[in-house]
Amino acid sequence: MREVQRSPHLPLGCFSWWQQSSVRSHVVAPGGFLGRGVSGDAEHSDGMLKVPSERQQTPNPQRRQRAGCFVRVCAEGGITSLTARTPRGSSSPGSGRLKLTVLSEDRLQMKWKETEGNINGYKVRVKPMAGDSEQEVMLKTKTPKATVGGLSPTKEYTLQVYVLNGSQEALFAKRKFVIEDLKNASQARNNRRNAGAASGKNLTSVGSSAAEHSGGAEPTPPPPNAVLVQPAKDKAEKKRQKGAQPKGSGEATRSQPHAEASVTQTPPPAPKSSQRSPASSERESLGKEKPTKDSLRRGSHFQCDTSAMTDIVLLVDGSWSIGRSNFKLIKEFLSTLISPFSIAQDKIRVGLSQYSSDPRTEWDLGAYTTREQVLEAVRNLRYKGGNTFTGLALTHVLEQNLKPDAGARLEAEKLVILLTDGKSQDDANLAAQTLKNMGIEIFAIGVKNADEAELKQVASEPLELTVYNVLDFPLLSNLVGRLTRVLCARIKEKSKENAGSTVKDIPTDMGPQLSPTDLKISAVTSKSMHLTWSPPLRPPKKYRIVYYPSKGGTPKEVILNGAVSSLRLSNLTSHTEYLVSVFPIYDTAVGDGLRGVTSTLPLSSPRSLRVSELSHNSMRLSWKAAPGATQYLVLCSAAPDGAEDYTMEVKVAQPEVLLDGLSPSTEYSVAVYAMYGEDASDPASIQETTLPLSPPRYLSFSELSHASVRVSWEAASQAVKAHHVTYEASGGSNTGEVEVPGTATSTVLRPLSSLTQYFISVRSTYDEGDSFPITGNVTTLKVPPPRALKVTELSGNSLRLQWEAVAASDVVVYQIKWSTAAGEKPQELSIAGNVATAILPGLQKNTDYKISIWAYYKDGARSDTVSIQHRTNSRSPPTNLFIDSESPTSLQVHWKPPEGRVQHYKITYSPVSDTGAQQTIMASGKSSSVTLQSLLPDRAYKVIVSAVHYTGESESTSATGRTAPVISKLPSIRGFVPSKTEACPTISSAAGSIRGFDMMEVFGLVEKEYSSVKGVAMEPFIFSGSRTFTLFRDTQLTQRTSDVHLFAIPPEHTISFLLRLLPETPKEPFAVWQITDEDFQPLLGVNLDPSKKSLTYFNHDYKADLQEVSFDQQEVKKIFYGSFHKVHVAVSRFKIKLYLDCKKIAEKPINTVGSISTAGFIMLGKVTRTRGPRSGSASFQLQSLQIACNSLGAEEDRCCDLPALRDEETCPTSAPACSCTSGRPGLPGPPGPPVSSPFHMFLQSSIYCI
Repeated sequence: MREVQRSPHLPLGCFSWWQQSSVRSHVVAPGGFLGRGVSGDAEHSDGMLKVPSERQQTPNPQRRQRAGCFVRVCAEGGITSLTARTPRGSSSPGSGRLKLTVLSEDRLQMKWKETEGNINGYKVRVKPMAGDSEQEVMLKTKTPKATVGGLSPTKEYTLQVYVLNGSQEALFAKRKFVIEDLKNASQARNNRRNAGAASGKNLTSVGSSAAEHSGGAEPTPPPPNAVLVQPAKDKAEKKRQKGAQPKGSGEATRSQPHAEASVTQTPPPAPKSSQRSPASSERESLGKEKPTKDSLRRGSHFQCDTSAMTDIVLLVDGSWSIGRSNFKLIKEFLSTLISPFSIAQDKIRVGLSQYSSDPRTEWDLGAYTTREQVLEAVRNLRYKGGNTFTGLALTHVLEQNLKPDAGARLEAEKLVILLTDGKSQDDANLAAQTLKNMGIEIFAIGVKNADEAELKQVASEPLELTVYNVLDFPLLSNLVGRLTRVLCARIKEKSKENAGSTVKDIPTDMGPQLSPTDLKISAVTSKSMHLTWSPPLRPPKKYRIVYYPSKGGTPKEVILNGAVSSLRLSNLTSHTEYLVSVFPIYDTAVGDGLRGVTSTLPLSSPRSLRVSELSHNSMRLSWKAAPGATQYLVLCSAAPDGAEDYTMEVKVAQPEVLLDGLSPSTEYSVAVYAMYGEDASDPASIQETTLPLSPPRYLSFSELSHASVRVSWEAASQAVKAHHVTYEASGGSNTGEVEVPGTATSTVLRPLSSLTQYFISVRSTYDEGDSFPITGNVTTLKVPPPRALKVTELSGNSLRLQWEAVAASDVVVYQIKWSTAAGEKPQELSIAGNVATAILPGLQKNTDYKISIWAYYKDGARSDTVSIQHRTNSRSPPTNLFIDSESPTSLQVHWKPPEGRVQHYKITYSPVSDTGAQQTIMASGKSSSVTLQSLLPDRAYKVIVSAVHYTGESESTSATGRTAPVISKLPSIRGFVPSKTEACPTISSAAGSIRGFDMMEVFGLVEKEYSSVKGVAMEPFIFSGSRTFTLFRDTQLTQRTSDVHLFAIPPEHTISFLLRLLPETPKEPFAVWQITDEDFQPLLGVNLDPSKKSLTYFNHDYKADLQEVSFDQQEVKKIFYGSFHKVHVAVSRFKIKLYLDCKKIAEKPINTVGSISTAGFIMLGKVTRTRGPRSGSASFQLQSLQIACNSLGAEEDRCCDLPALRDEETCPTSAPACSCTSGRPGLPGPPGPPVSSPFHMFLQSSIYCI
């Protein structure tokens, strides 16, 4: 047998005991035994607990902080009560040292007992269970408190308090909490305190003030199997226990982290005047705020002189939205409002209830008999906090405050004064209407955010006297004067109306005739139940059904018509015990309630849980669906080595889920709950271990060179974040590591040494770590020599040697050697490795030379030698220069062309007397004369002419001529305009002679010169007799602009070309013809885009802005079909026209072309995405490419070079594609196979030459 120890903190006759087990409720008498209510103790298996006599007092034992029950047995004059404390889960270290206070919806204040010794301070850590980022508060002082804001009211947090001592941290206290649970627990304790005060029993409630919590548990309602005791008590014992009760009996012993469930049933409440005295009120009010004298003085000017019997109930909103500072203003308002009235037992009585989520009676109507007592009670009124349920509060007034047991008088008039600051969260109209139907008058006062429409529904008529609304709490003082007079007038008016009338019939019999019986609960499911009952003998007007979980929760209610005696309750919580009450409502009374208890069924759980897919960081789960489930909650947890507990929470709608972000080679426990709205079923569980990290696969090597190799592999998973590639030479002299993204499947390793074996490994990096590597080996190649040697002769006795550097970045130096075929002493030259051209000086004319070149690389390797044979040529100047055809403004210059191929002629002229006015023009390489225009009359000019060969510019020759003097009268030739030929020479075209430039000749795309142009092939076009030139890929023909155009392209010009795109033509955009600046930036040209099937003309306008005009009409797409097409792009000052096969396609506006620099280059086929002299070009075929110096050329062209558009009558005779060397016909050839195609017959019969 184990003896119960009495705690010195409990009232006389109460004893405390701690047991690690469950507790059942039993009746115990002083000095008796508690029967088999205590079990699970091996030492006391008989389960008998001895209760000492009421005078025995022993020290309170040290309570152990673990799961169990705390039992308190109180024995007072035959009254026995039992209190069970049950912690909310496992108690945490030092949780009893913490006191939590809810300041607002998202702010929490915590306090703890200050530690002893020399410490640096505290660190408070508030960590959410899942979701939000961790929030920490560092305290550098010894102050044992902190405030944390920004929390979620519904999430669970872990609170840890550490003691800081130097660099070390020691856990001082730990506690889990939910703000909403703390508030609910506070409200439940307030209700129990009110119930204990109303019953007249000295019950010590365990807990703290309204929103303070010192333990880790919540209050819970009494269990359904509690033994209910209703003893009697003598007055002397009442007085003795009231004296023994500690001050502020609503305060709890804060060191006990346990919830309390009182199982003593109280008798009907008696008036509080028998419990509290002014002296006790004074003791309880110590330390509380006092209203100012000014606030009380404001209501002292008016005194209501009526003594009519009136019961006034003040219903005050105490929700969170009001706040503590505004609640003080409310108390001042109430004090000022009450002061003018005569409060006495036979006159005016005042009661007050404060409400939020649930209502609380602060004092009944019969509690105080003087004005001073009521004002003192107002001053001691405590702020409650919570939500706003006005309808529940009005029902509380009807069922509790206006009962005779609470001090309500049958013959007195009833007034309810409601004060609120917000819209109700439930229906307040029905409860208010019930009160008004019973003759109770309601005044409604709103502040700030109050709903005025709701106030008018609740208040009685006339609304102009019973409804008030102010913008803020300080303005309440402005209502006092009017409201007190209106209340006084209504009291007097009611008193006169009822003078001489009979007393209202408010029955006090609450027996069987007014109460229903035989409550039956059937058809119980997990979410619903069906109620039936037998109606009372006197049919009620309505029924009010209230139901809520027995373990705590917000009560819900349903109002039914009095003729109905059954109801189906739905949307319940599964596997939960519910308390159900049925109240009959009459016009003038409310009958006793009929109560019942039942539990809903548990929810269906998922079945057949299995893992269908598994990887190193994920697993896919599937299960059989639970009927009626709205979604599923999946919890996945593991405790990797050295890590904290890991928990993942996922919600899904379908019976499967993919869990990712897991750790490799880790065992996980997975639980799946079926969710039914906010309710969850029992879980289905499974354990599974993730796979190890997968290495890459299929290692291979490609693009092998002397200094690099491409390593390729295949990633084993999409979860790879990066790959690490390491390489090491066979001798260990060259090692390295490269990191590439996880999406990459290859990388190039460089720089490597030539002819060296390398061992290469690749490993994959995941979020969780690195995989095992996959390895291989490869040997690099020999260093390559320079290639594609090209010799260009320069003026004087030198030439330029150019080559293509295969691995320019790895070359240190090039070595060049040249000598004559006669065996003279060779000359050598060293060139830096980043240069691909060299000037060889001191050469002889018309001499054969052998030129050799090789390269030295960074690793010391030498390439093979590459040689080229070249014979130097002389660049002869023009001869026989003379000037004639003098006119006042022009001179005609003639010369004899030199031997060899001339690209063009350079003519420089200036007045003899003014050499500073020198000008230069260019003439075609096929011309032998040029006319100098815009000269001054009767002036001597010196003209210098030089030939520009493809190998360089020749020496110049000069002559002097004089313009004719000015004539007295110009010829009367209509439309005479002197022509200008210095910018646009005359060329031949399909339409005749025009001013412009033949780009085919400029780039050597003619029959006699194409063979010396690299990357160009020619073939005859049998239908027109013209020649077709094929430009191979990356040929990129380039000329200097200054060698072709003396001046900029005129603003009005036409670009015409006849071309064909080949199957190997790239799909990326390229420029058929374009002019660039010295940095190879495009200035003017025509682009074709095979991917978009469009043509674009671009230039820089007069504002130097780049402008582009694109054509993508259906006709333009024919260019990309693979046949020859002729294109004219005619550009004028304000518009551009596109012609395709001599047919106008489109016309668009354009700005005037600006000045185009001649210091750059002209290129054919340049790929637009690249830059530089050898950066890539497209392959295509050209028959003609000309730039006309006007915008009218396209109108005159008849497309005679296109067989489909050729008109034999109007077009000149085309040159034959082949010619015979003899005038006699040759012998017939052997017969061919029979053909049916006219085209083949034409070829067979017509194209046969010997």
